[in-house]
Amino acid sequence: MIRKTVAFEKELLDELNLFAKKDQRDFSGALRYALRIGLAAIENPELTIEEIKDIFEAAVDRQAGRVSDLSPDQI
Repeated sequence: MIRKTVAFEKELLDELNLFAKKDQRDFSGALRYALRIGLAAIENPELTIEEIKDIFEAAVDRQAGRVSDLSPDQI
């Protein structure tokens, strides 16, 4: 992991701290999560934030082996 110094406006810093507390994350984890969602939203403007979050959660579930691929025969 690479460390960088970043300057934030106080209001944004307060919002990130609140977001971290609500999601039970440390500040760095909350910032990484918010950045991933924000970058994905920029790259995929047709998707809502909720859809992007659902995709990320599904990817985590798949990596953890909690879901499997669905074949057309199962529909």
